[in-house]
Amino acid sequence: MKNITDTIHRGRKTFSFLLAAIVALAAAGADVEQRVEELLAKMTLDEKIGQLCQMLGETSAAAMAGDISVSVRGKRLLAEIRAGKCGSLLAHPGKNYNKLQQAALESRLGIPLLVGGNIIHSANTCWPIPLGLSCAWDEGLWRRVGEAMAVEARTLGVNWALGPAVDVALDARWGRIAEAAGSDPLLNSLMAAALVRGIQGENMADGRHIAACAKHYIAYGAAMGGRDYNAVEMSDDTLRDVYLPPFRAAVEAGVATVMPAFNSYNGVPCSMSRYLLTDILRGELGFDGMTISDYTAVEECTDAGHGVAEHGADAAAKALEAGMDMEMVSRNFADGVKDALASGMLKQETVDEAVRRILRVKFRLGLFEHPTIDFAALNKSIDYAAHYDLAREAARKSVVLLKNNGVLPLKKGIKIAVVGDIANSRREMFGGWAGTPNTNSRNTKLIDGLKADGVDAIYSRCYNLNGKVDEKALKKAASKADVVIAAFGEYEHENCENNSKARIELNPAQRQVVDILATTGRPFVAVVFSGRPLAIPELAQKASAVVAAWNPGSAGGLGVADVLTGRAEPWGRLTIDFPITTGECPKFYFRPTTGRPSGTRLHGPRWTSRYRDVPETSVWPFGFGLAYTTFEYSGESARAGSGEVVFTADVKNTGGRKGSELVQVYVRDIMAGTVRPRRLLKGFERVELDPGETKRVEIKIPVSALGYTVNGKYRVEPGVFEAWIAPHSDAGRKLTFSLAPEK
Repeated sequence: MKNITDTIHRGRKTFSFLLAAIVALAAAGADVEQRVEELLAKMTLDEKIGQLCQMLGETSAAAMAGDISVSVRGKRLLAEIRAGKCGSLLAHPGKNYNKLQQAALESRLGIPLLVGGNIIHSANTCWPIPLGLSCAWDEGLWRRVGEAMAVEARTLGVNWALGPAVDVALDARWGRIAEAAGSDPLLNSLMAAALVRGIQGENMADGRHIAACAKHYIAYGAAMGGRDYNAVEMSDDTLRDVYLPPFRAAVEAGVATVMPAFNSYNGVPCSMSRYLLTDILRGELGFDGMTISDYTAVEECTDAGHGVAEHGADAAAKALEAGMDMEMVSRNFADGVKDALASGMLKQETVDEAVRRILRVKFRLGLFEHPTIDFAALNKSIDYAAHYDLAREAARKSVVLLKNNGVLPLKKGIKIAVVGDIANSRREMFGGWAGTPNTNSRNTKLIDGLKADGVDAIYSRCYNLNGKVDEKALKKAASKADVVIAAFGEYEHENCENNSKARIELNPAQRQVVDILATTGRPFVAVVFSGRPLAIPELAQKASAVVAAWNPGSAGGLGVADVLTGRAEPWGRLTIDFPITTGECPKFYFRPTTGRPSGTRLHGPRWTSRYRDVPETSVWPFGFGLAYTTFEYSGESARAGSGEVVFTADVKNTGGRKGSELVQVYVRDIMAGTVRPRRLLKGFERVELDPGETKRVEIKIPVSALGYTVNGKYRVEPGVFEAWIAPHSDAGRKLTFSLAPEK
């Protein structure tokens, strides 16, 4: 009884605290709205137009280190800011941030600047690329990384992260697959929310957090052929079920800003789609922050690109009326708003509402109270050593062990040959959008990490990833070692924006290395550094072990080495399939069922929906990842109850080492109103087990999560469902459960 009484008492105290917090937040919100309206009433049209414009600032290291007022361009920029013609800068201005803000404060109304930077996975410290980070399946880690990135971004003079990217990406040919959380809507949503909460904190104005920007809205990852910037054609129902959930999660997490994507959606550029920017984003999702175009995306709607608007007034009117609030770099808003208003193409209230949204973000950021930064105090307050430790944790949790015939973890006392140019490069650990981490002296490369972990390792270059292979040197290195660790993959400049590929297989040089190593008689471990899943069946067949290391960041050398040596148990699990060949792309685990699936009873195996020359399965499927031990599932069950379905399984560590297993739940609606995926991730839970230990895992899924969209309406249908409690998306014993009709 005492426990019940204590619980009730704590509940009352919690309720009182929450009520007080809600009242305080409402009061703060009301104060912001009042201040926005008071400032808006004082603004001239020119000043309003200025707020709609983001200008390109100085971003070079020289500009950051020097005085922005010295160069001709810098003087011109400061003059524009003082004249109130700039609401935001795209820059990493460093200590020049204060000079830029001072210029803004000298304008007639003293409105401070938003300073946006591409803080994707890096500031001073570089964390793994988002695709790699997603493989940790760890919301707490994602949030901590967001918090560390935010406070470090402030040291670069950035108060607004133009990230996270929350694009669901199904096609490995697309370069920007490196920037988001893989192919699954649920996992993307969880990572989006965690990063937004980490970057913005509970209070963006606390001096250690900044505004976040969810991008690229929307369906950017579905660009035709995996070609960047390309068109997207799909049903609205697919949009809502697959590509919208991460943006919904970001909005629910309080994201301050959203960036529309470069692509068109069903014939209309996202930058000028009222349906996307107003009807869905603001109307359905309830977003009350500001939108900003991607780099020159408004200009790209003119005859220079999409061809749906004329430069200037027409482009400005169409973008603003659709729901775009700020234009990045190009000048249609600056040059065209007055003419658009005069001609009647644009309404004054539309301009006012856009300015209102921009001011709201600036007030919420606390820029009016604290427009400048005390850089000395800020740097002193940051525990960079802790951030580096976090980067090491993130790197090792992002590593996915894909194959292991027993060579890993590396045994103590053996001699290791490390080959391949990437294994001896710090820069190649970073990946695209890495910013300025090359200035950090603690950055490590793979050979550094191995030696730091006490491995007797000797590095020999032997080959470049895309260049000449020194066969003699490679064989010599292998002959002197017990195990060879060979770096494969792609260079960091080959991923992220505008790095789509028609071929994602290993190039001839790397295939030659695989063949040579396979004949040396020495086991070799393939460590794959990349910004995308690669088609690497050769490594699956011929390597003794394969490790997906992605671009693991500043502490990547240490983090990857921690896994190779067994200092850390393998943790990561794939968030996207590894295909057999490029021609299968896009290949993703939740592909819709067809009238002729594998195992069909209608026509036999010959007449199914498949390629003749490759198996239907992936080399490694979504959710896959090995440990240094083995696990066994038993007693799986699925039970539908009141408002939820409870999935349970007994998971046993059947090996000789302590290990971590990621238990995943997949569901299929087998009789639905529209074609459904073969299976779809609905939940997961990590369990750590000692050798021989068994734990019961229970995962509860709300019934409301089992629905789908039909003609724009979300619904959950009664009937029979199939389910799998499994270690990855191609495994598990099939279960069934039923949802009863609503009474």
